[in-house]
Amino acid sequence: MVACEPPYMKNKKLLMSLAAAFAVAGCANTPSEQSDEKPPDKANRVEVLMYDNTPRPKTARLDVYELEPPQRPYKVIALLTCEGAVDQEVVMTKAIFYRARQIGAEGVMSAGTISTQQGDALIIGRGWGFGGGGSTRCVFRARAIVYEDK
Repeated sequence: MVACEPPYMKNKKLLMSLAAAFAVAGCANTPSEQSDEKPPDKANRVEVLMYDNTPRPKTARLDVYELEPPQRPYKVIALLTCEGAVDQEVVMTKAIFYRARQIGAEGVMSAGTISTQQGDALIIGRGWGFGGGGSTRCVFRARAIVYEDK
């Protein structure tokens, strides 16, 4: 003898399947939101001061301006800073660029680097002395921009 399901059970299963499919589809990222890029080392140390809180999608490409500003109209949307040792310039710069793309910047302009000497000491003993304990720390800085002539 073959057991038959009442018609309302078939409809209930169909509705449950559709609801599950829509729930999964609703949680999926659109292609522009998907990113295989993992945060670089020190990305969590980047401080962001937003000047413009307009929501913008993440960007994949970033123009970099070291000495001269862009030749087209732009707007500064944020100041990004990251503090670290002198020999971490590349790591800190990668972290700043990553964070700039996360906030939707289309370009970054150098905002200079601030260096400070920390912990300098002169230790004097019997007939001798030496310096020690000092280290140079830097604050790497950039301005995130978007173009206004799109």
